[in-house]
Amino acid sequence: MLKRPALPLPLMAAIAVTLLALPGAVAQAPPLPSEAELSPQDTAPADATEAIDTIASLARDAGCEVVASLMLDPGPVLACADQRVVIFGEEGREVRRAAGPIDALLPADDDVWVITRRQEASLLSGLPQPGSSTTSPEGPVSPRPTPPASPGPDEAFVATVVESDFGSVIIDMGSAQGLEDGQLLELYEIENVRLGDTTESTRRLRTLAIAPIDSLSENRAELNLGINERVPAGALARPTSRERTTSRLTPPRLPGLARLSFTLRPFLALGTVGAGSLSEASAAYQFEGPWTAEVLVDPLAIGFSRAANLLAVIGTAIVSYDTTPFQVGIGVGTTTINSTAYQSGGSDTGGFGAELGFAISQKVRLGALDGIHIQLVNNFFLYDGAFRYGGTAGGAQVPAGSIGKSSWIVARGGAGFAGHAFGEVGLKVLARGNGDHGSIFFVPTVGLAQLRGTREVDCGSGPEVPLGEPAPSGARTCYAEVSQGGPMIGFQIEWRP
Repeated sequence: MLKRPALPLPLMAAIAVTLLALPGAVAQAPPLPSEAELSPQDTAPADATEAIDTIASLARDAGCEVVASLMLDPGPVLACADQRVVIFGEEGREVRRAAGPIDALLPADDDVWVITRRQEASLLSGLPQPGSSTTSPEGPVSPRPTPPASPGPDEAFVATVVESDFGSVIIDMGSAQGLEDGQLLELYEIENVRLGDTTESTRRLRTLAIAPIDSLSENRAELNLGINERVPAGALARPTSRERTTSRLTPPRLPGLARLSFTLRPFLALGTVGAGSLSEASAAYQFEGPWTAEVLVDPLAIGFSRAANLLAVIGTAIVSYDTTPFQVGIGVGTTTINSTAYQSGGSDTGGFGAELGFAISQKVRLGALDGIHIQLVNNFFLYDGAFRYGGTAGGAQVPAGSIGKSSWIVARGGAGFAGHAFGEVGLKVLARGNGDHGSIFFVPTVGLAQLRGTREVDCGSGPEVPLGEPAPSGARTCYAEVSQGGPMIGFQIEWRP
């Protein structure tokens, strides 16, 4: 029979003392943390919830879809899905734009790291196959590193047009994003194009203009557009290596544009005491399609002298097929007839002695309206049951490159049985805008003007008429031709509201 070994006496004494001390130790256990000690830990979730609510409220006000955020002492910094970085501080809100989609925001010394990502494209034939790597006695052979493809000039970043007015646009990027004075940017839109009769569509890029940077600040840049280039707010912009799109010879036709014009040409009548004005007025609207409607009053002439008062007017409403390279149209209206060959002996204009007749006009323009072109308007009137040739007015325009980038040399003239004749040369200047809405043109001219008409003479009194031939005898009324003319100056103003 085995005996249990006896414990040493000192060890048994230590165990006994420990057992006697346990009840006191349990009774004197340290108290649990008080409510005051727990309060800082309990309020931490409340502070986090308040910060989240603050960020959400600021993001809504800034129109930002938050992809990353960072809390700093001055205020939060928000990264948006549209590449914007919105900084909130004591002085308000500041907006920056990243070079690409933002993945994260990291704190730095007195600054913030903006982590962006860049997309790269690789040919399918250049991708490695699974398990195609080889090994050598020295170990696995690492693939040769491929240098990253540098983004093209149009892939560096994309800006947005925030303002567009009077031939210039402002984008939301500047020198802080790497732009430079004179740098060319492509202004474009993304269109959804439907593919056939199906419901499928594709996105297509449409270039609106390529223009240089004219003014530059840290986060803004202003670009001047060419003649008749139109870029709305909301369009996109990116750097490009392509050439500028503006054209002085063939600027594009702008749809949805109205044109109001008035020309005043005063003159003094030589050989008598008198004066007059051979004016012109027009109102036109260029529709979205290749059509233009126009009301043209040319001439709108009146003259006063001792011999007679004269009136010469042709007014027509013209509808034209109008494109950039040409315009052709036809219209109807009324005209005065100031010629003894086509007068029936009455007067439809009171003391002016002119008759009125039905008129038809033909209009043709070869070339761009605001570029190089020639233009003719032929007029016909109905007399004695047949159409008669009434006259022609025409003009030519060429860019004046040596004078200014927004000026043209013009030459115009015309004559007809309405009772007028004139010729002039001048300089057309774009005073404001680029030919689009809000543009104003001025055209000063010099030339010669003449008005012709008739006056009544008493055939029975036998006076000498201005041509030097005696009037026929008899108690009846006869007509003699009179004219007024001399040098003139002209001034035209055209407004495109």
